[in-house]
This record gives sequence, C-alpha cells and structure tokens, in this order.
Amino acid sequence: MQPVSGKWAPALTTDHGRTVKVNVLYNGSIVAEDVAFSEGSVSVDRGSEVRRTLSLTIPDPADFPHSETDTYGVYGQRIYVEGGLRYLDGSTESVPLGTFVITSVSGDIHTGPLTVQAAGLEVLLKTEFETATSTSGYVSAAAFISYHITDTVPGASFVNLSTGGSAAVATKTWDSGTEKWSALKEVATAAGAELFVNAAGTYVLADPPDIATATPVWDVLAGEGGVMVSAEMELNRDGVFNRVVASGENAEDNTAPVSAEAKITASTDPLRYGGPFGKQTKSYSSSLITTAAKALAAANTLLAKYRAPNRTVSLSTVPNLALDAGDCIRVRYLDDVMPPELHLVQSFAIPLSVGGGAGFAIATVSGKDDPT
Repeated sequence: MQPVSGKWAPALTTDHGRTVKVNVLYNGSIVAEDVAFSEGSVSVDRGSEVRRTLSLTIPDPADFPHSETDTYGVYGQRIYVEGGLRYLDGSTESVPLGTFVITSVSGDIHTGPLTVQAAGLEVLLKTEFETATSTSGYVSAAAFISYHITDTVPGASFVNLSTGGSAAVATKTWDSGTEKWSALKEVATAAGAELFVNAAGTYVLADPPDIATATPVWDVLAGEGGVMVSAEMELNRDGVFNRVVASGENAEDNTAPVSAEAKITASTDPLRYGGPFGKQTKSYSSSLITTAAKALAAANTLLAKYRAPNRTVSLSTVPNLALDAGDCIRVRYLDDVMPPELHLVQSFAIPLSVGGGAGFAIATVSGKDDPT
C-alpha cells in the first residue's frame, strides 16, 4: 500500500469524503489543472503489460482537440491523477493514482461528452529497437533496463528494488524491430524480478510478492465497522502449476546448459507436488539464464505466479485509493462463514467520481488461511 498516515485506514471504516484532482501535462508543463470531468476510473492490473490505465469522461465538446498541442491531444500529452480522503476535521490526504499517456479521444463533437483513454508510462517502451541490441557490456540486468528506459523516455525515473537485478546479466542480442518492453521484461524475469510503473510514475524492478512471506497491509472485514460490501470466491485449477523448471543455454557466452526447479513441497499445502493435486509442471527457457542460481531465481519467480490463480476472491469494498497491486490483504467474512484469509491483490478499479455510491472492485489471487 502507498505510504499514508495512521489516520487513513481507520477513516475508511467511518464517515469520510474523497478528493480527486486531474492535471494535464504537455512537454513537461501543466497545461490544464484540476480539470472538470463527469466520470472516470483508474484500472490497476498486475497481470497486464501496462499496469495502470485511465478512462476519463470530459463533458464539454469544446475540449475536443483540434491541433497537436491542444489539451487532450494524442501527441505526448499526459494526465496526472491523484486522489485521497477528506477527514471529518476538514483536513485532506492524497496519494498519486498514476501518470498516463493519452492514447485516444472520441465523442460527439456537437454535444459531447468526450471519452479520453490513457495508458501508464509502460506504453512509451512499447516501441522497437532501431538496431540490433545486446546486453553485452552492461554490468547487470538493472543497468541494461535502466539505460534503455531513460534513453527512450527522457527524464524517466527508475529504481531497482529487486534481489537479483544487480547481478551480472548474460549476453543476448535482439534484432532490430524487437519490442523494447518485451525485451526488458524478459531480462527482468531472468533476474527473478518483475518490471512495472508504479502510481508515482517510476519504473520499478522488484521481487514479486510472495503470499508465504507477505504481511497484510489492510484488513477487509465484513459486518459492522468493516469495509467489505460483498465477496465472491472461486477455486480453479486451470493454469495452475506446482512445479516450474527453468533452463537456459547461451551460445553467445559459450555457457553450458543449466536448469533448476522450484516446486511446492510443504506437507500442509494442498497444492504440494505429488499430493492430491498431482504433478503439474511448467517449463520456461531463456538464453539469459546461464547459471544454476539464475535458473533457480527464475523458477521461484514463476512458481509464485503459476500457483496464484487457484483460489481467488472478487471483493467489493469501500474505495481505498492507497491500495496497490501485489499488496497482501486480510479478508474476514461475515459471521466467520470461512476462516480469515490472506490474499494478494491482483487487480482493482478506482472510481474517480467523488459523489454517488461507486463501488471498489478488487480481484485477488493466492488465497490462503490466515495463520494468525
């Protein structure tokens, strides 16, 4: 969850107001501040190539862009969104909800409204290498990723929070015409990490969340004093694996083939390899994997991903604008119809309209009983 004060979580369970501010930027400067909109939402999805997207409804048809530099043009215009709480004492607290690149605008030019669609800053890397590009000469995976992000997006901010990102990177060459973002994601996966843009607009290389070690950041409780409106649960074995084998062979570095496996072995885990769930193996191969340690890191990263979808919950709650994808939350159901559970947040949609009763839909993965 994004950093907030101690007032934040308690206020969600009592009376409070919400604040939303939308600014439009062009060429690094604010060109429209606190713009008027009638509807809007920010969608956050950890499983998407672009983690955060924005949909915004602008009521005035006069705002339809006519030139490249108009407010809602698609020529590099960006939208910054922040939102927060208005406490009963009148004070407010806000968090960033994302910086977005406008990708399309449409609507009736006579009556409006206009629908503006915008995508997170990952979209700026969904371009092609102009020449053949190699990892050779870079001291680490993080160094390779950082260079190509800042070279493609001047002024971009990058941070390496991963365990394996600082390790040496194997040699791999991509042909010209290869998408940059897919190449950078491949390097991140080989380092046992995930790559995304956070709510503050920073490109982040980080270890994937693990439900086995995660600490809950928000209690989603049903009933009086709680924030839960409804909950639907699903168990599904499709796409679930309890063993991952990662391997690699690199002719450019003249390294021998390597491989490693990661599997669920805890005797109390219903998904354990060889238990009632059976033996379900997923294989992954990359020439960036050149050591047993890198193979093991990639296998562990992918195992956390492929075991996740089996137990999911779709929640409707009071909007928590500080929530982030990958957060661990504690879910407690009405009348304890099921034991309390821990879940990882996979996706959610933030309603931007401050009035009305817009819901807050959260989809989770990796559900497990809360041991506390």
